[in-house]
Formats: sequence, C-alpha cells, structure tokens
Amino acid sequence: MIRIAYVIDSIHTPSAGTENQLLMLLHGLNRQIVQPYLICLQNSEWLQSTELPVDVITYNIQSIKSIPFIKNVRKFTSFCREHHIDIIQTFFTDGNKFGVIGGRLAHVPVIIASRRNVGHGYDRKNISMLRFLQRWTTRYLANSYAALKKTMEIEGVPKGKINVIYNGLNLSKIATINYELRMAQRKKWQVADDETVIGIIANLRDVKNIDSLIRVAARLIPDYPKIRFVSVGEGPDHEKLQGLINSLDIQNKFLLAGRHTDIIPCLAAFDIGVLCSTYESFSNSLIEYMAAGLPIVASDVGGNSEAIQHGINGLLYPVQKENKLEDALRQLLRDPAFASQLGTTAKQDAFRQYSMDTCLRNHEEYYTRLIQGVGHYDKLSMEKTAQS
Repeated sequence: MIRIAYVIDSIHTPSAGTENQLLMLLHGLNRQIVQPYLICLQNSEWLQSTELPVDVITYNIQSIKSIPFIKNVRKFTSFCREHHIDIIQTFFTDGNKFGVIGGRLAHVPVIIASRRNVGHGYDRKNISMLRFLQRWTTRYLANSYAALKKTMEIEGVPKGKINVIYNGLNLSKIATINYELRMAQRKKWQVADDETVIGIIANLRDVKNIDSLIRVAARLIPDYPKIRFVSVGEGPDHEKLQGLINSLDIQNKFLLAGRHTDIIPCLAAFDIGVLCSTYESFSNSLIEYMAAGLPIVASDVGGNSEAIQHGINGLLYPVQKENKLEDALRQLLRDPAFASQLGTTAKQDAFRQYSMDTCLRNHEEYYTRLIQGVGHYDKLSMEKTAQS
C-alpha cells in the first residue's frame, strides 16, 4: 500500500480544473494500491459541507510568511511520520512550498510537485523559491508537454526529472447526452430549435479572453442571424463582460449563463465549442467539448495543440489574431458537414485518450514505479518531449 498525502492550498469549488482532477484521484484511485490523504492549507465552505472518501486535514495558513505556517509545517511533519507517508504530491504555489518543506523535514521518500500551468502568474520571488525547493523535490508531474517545457525553462528542472500525465474525465456522463437533454437546456436559455449555439465553458477571468469572443460575435451576428452565443461560468470579470455585450448591443444574442454545477446539459445544447484562452496548460473544457462530439475552435496556446490537430478534430487559431477566431467560426458555420466530421473525430479521440480510467491507471503505475525506485517513468518517456 502506497500512502500519499496530497497538499493543496484549498478547495473552494470542485469544478475548477486542478481541484477537479485532484478530487478524481481521491475518489477513483484503487485502495489496494494507494491510500490517499488530503492536506489543505485553508478550510473552505465547500470542504466543510462535503464528505470526501479520505481523511482531510485542514490548517489555517493565510500566508507562508506567518507564524502559523511554521507551526503547521511542524504538525504536518509529525503527521507524515505518524502515518508513514510514502509520497507527497503538491498543488499550487503555497501548497508546493508547504509540502516540499514538510516532506523534507519528515524524510518522506518521494516528493512530487505538480505543474499544471504554462508559467502564468509566476513572479521573480516565486521562481526563486521554486528553484530553491528543487533540491528537495524528487519528481515533477505536468498535465501537458507545454507545461513540462515551461517548467524546464522557468525553473531549470532537468528533463529526466519531469513527466506528463494528461487530465482525465468521467466521460460516461457525457455519453448520456441525448436530444431531450439538448432541447430542455435550450428551452431554459430561450434558444430556438433552428438556432446554432456557439458555447464556451470557462471562468470569467482575464486569462480566458472571453472579450475577444464577444467582439467576434458582434461581427458574425449580422451575417448569421440564427446564431447564439452562451458563456457558462462565473468570475470577477462578469460585470466588465456584460458591459461589453451591452455596448455592442448583442445582449439578446450573447448570454452569460453563470455557473452550472452540471455542465452536461450545456454541452448537449451547444453546437460549436470555443476555447479562446491566452494561457492554458491542458483544458478540461476542451476534453469535454471533444467527448460531446462538438466541432471546436481553440486558441493555439499551451497544451491545446496536444489535444487538437488542426483540420482533423478541431481548428486552432493564433490567439493574438482575433480575426482568425472569426475566420474559423465562419468556416464551421459555412460548412456543417466539415464541422460534423471534426466533432466525430474529436469524440473518438477523447474517449480513447482522456478517460478517467486511463488517467487513474497512469497515476497508479507512476506512483508504483517511483516507490519501486525506477528513475525514469518509461511509459511517459522524455523521448516524446524532444519530438513535441
């Protein structure tokens, strides 16, 4: 039995990308192989109201420079020793610092630092600290080769020390999509049967670049009066984006639909999926679009090009060229047969490569190899890094 402590700043919502993937591991890992524990630096309303299938330890750490940080590192060190923790895996910047330092003091055999972005939000101080902690970090685990390369570039991590396991999702729920579900959701959004819905699932944050889609929508609507745009998600940019929609006078055509706890009906109601982020490591939304069989237009950033092959299972566009997003959407609207073929191929690819079961088995094998002392994880070899 491999005892793993997963360390994260906190979990405020299960729908965010990293949190979603961690919860999948906590629920799905084979208990004959792995015994997981969840360590959160801060509590949250969601954690307090949710029963998880693991022991959850929460601290009250608001800053890594605070006295509670030092005290709780000691508590965490004792926890690791008492529970004979074999592996610590960290998420997010503060979780990484806390987990690596605590793991080092407790002499935990394997410390894994997760890397799930492409450098967005890193500042000089954080980079210096992460470089310092590298001496105590056994392995790095990225969710895309884009994140792998950026970690090597920014932190100086050698390629033999970092591997990739792609995200996985419970695609069986998406497989339940049917006509009735589609029509029920479109009715809630007051979308007519003959209208084409171009949808995006993303938090309303600057990095998701939704304002570019709004501007493109304003240019497309006069030529395609039967299209509608729906953005599913919530965030700090809601007011700003709604103001842009109003200023372009497309409020009857572009809906900010808010957060949905179940996005399956939303996927059912969409006809085209868009991802226009300026930064992205490996997007869960992209996998969901693919599994739903949607024709996709995605910005060519981060790991998007690892999932989308342009012209085969979707369309990619250079994110700095908003007109190319418009061109790609026009191509799909003009050629429904081509759009349908892209969606069919995307669905096949998603179920083959990004299922929850595949992701869980990859993690179990990865952990087992590390504990057995294998220096290189051959199945996810670095040879692929050089080729990508």
